[in-house]
Amino acid sequence: MLKNLTKLFTFVFASGIVLILISPLSNGADFPKKPVKIIVTADAGGGEDTEARGIAPYAEKHLGVRVMIENQPGAGGKIAFEKFQKTEPDGYTLITYTFPKSIIIEYMGKTNYRTKDFTPVFAWSRGNQLLVVHADTWKTFDEFLKTAKAKTLSGGLSGRGSTTHLAGLIAIDELGIKVNWVPYEGAAGSTSALAGKHLDFTICLATSAIPLIHAGKLRPLMLFSDRRDPYLPDVPIPKDIGFDITALPAIRGAQAPPNTSPSIVKVLEEAFYKAVREPDYIEWAKKRKMVIHPLNAQEFGKAVAEAYPNVEKFKEMFKEQ
Repeated sequence: MLKNLTKLFTFVFASGIVLILISPLSNGADFPKKPVKIIVTADAGGGEDTEARGIAPYAEKHLGVRVMIENQPGAGGKIAFEKFQKTEPDGYTLITYTFPKSIIIEYMGKTNYRTKDFTPVFAWSRGNQLLVVHADTWKTFDEFLKTAKAKTLSGGLSGRGSTTHLAGLIAIDELGIKVNWVPYEGAAGSTSALAGKHLDFTICLATSAIPLIHAGKLRPLMLFSDRRDPYLPDVPIPKDIGFDITALPAIRGAQAPPNTSPSIVKVLEEAFYKAVREPDYIEWAKKRKMVIHPLNAQEFGKAVAEAYPNVEKFKEMFKEQ
């Protein structure tokens, strides 16, 4: 009897060790079993929404489950971010937005979330802010700057707390000009207003302005970047004309809730990595003039860490605007 109990105890103990050893792996091995949802912190039809819906079918292919898009606009994304902070970290709910928008909002006022708590998964694109004017006005950045030094101009932004808001504040600070900012809900609003001559200029992501540039209604004068845009190769960057303007690229990708298991992140990361390598996706991105710039989970996490001190430099300017 004692011998049999000893054998039973040994079996149960050994089985327990096996379960402990395999349980961390089973999270990833069993994932996903149901649809994955990507929250977009903006209205349907904008750049964030379009890119999320563009990559979703290819992520579906490699995850083996449906990838759904859910728009949660409001307060520039703050509402969605605060809700996401408390979301179950099971890998079935992700969030995408134009980073570092979330960090900018943190520095604008009290929030109930922290971007550094989110779990980076994968970033698929990089964009830079572009200063554009109506085609009937200034021909060069020097001409624009001469006028801006002489009087206050009206400038459009795609919302308070947006990446264009940050780019605009950096620009006026380093160029020494004054601007009356007019916020819009998304770049479509500011570029349309500029095309209608209701603004002197606007700052927006390059992809948002390219259609109106190609239509001859808008003219790009400056790309706030340390590298040229492959779709706008003739547009100067600050160093081309003797300026040293801080450039913070806009990144779009997917993040998971805080404390998401590394094994689940790995599955998601690999699916998105394979998605951006799909020939059809690459062709889709080219048609949108979107710059594919893949960052894995570790690289995305590094970008988040580096953005905090860069955005913090301008926190007092956010409070003033």
